[in-house]
Amino acid sequence: MTSIVQFISGPVFDAADIQLMSDAYDKAIEDVHRFGRPNAIVEEIMATRIISLTKSGERDPNRLREKALAACGFNLDRSNRTDD
Repeated sequence: MTSIVQFISGPVFDAADIQLMSDAYDKAIEDVHRFGRPNAIVEEIMATRIISLTKSGERDPNRLREKALAACGFNLDRSNRTDD
C-alpha cells in the first residue's frame, strides 16, 4: 500500500498529524477498494486533499477520509449500501 508520507512536501507536520493523515489515507484507500483498485492518480488526489485539509486545521480522521473520497467522486453512502 502507498504511504501518504511520500506526498508530504513543504510544511512540517508533527508525528501526531502524520499518524492522523496516514490513518485517514489508509482507510480511504480501503474504501476505494470497494469500487476497484485505486490508480496512482486517485491515490495522489486523496493524499493531497488530506494533507491540505490537515494543513488548514482539520483533525477529524473521518472528515479527512470523506473529503478525500469526495475529491475523487466517491460517496461513502453509496459504497456502504447493500441492495436487497
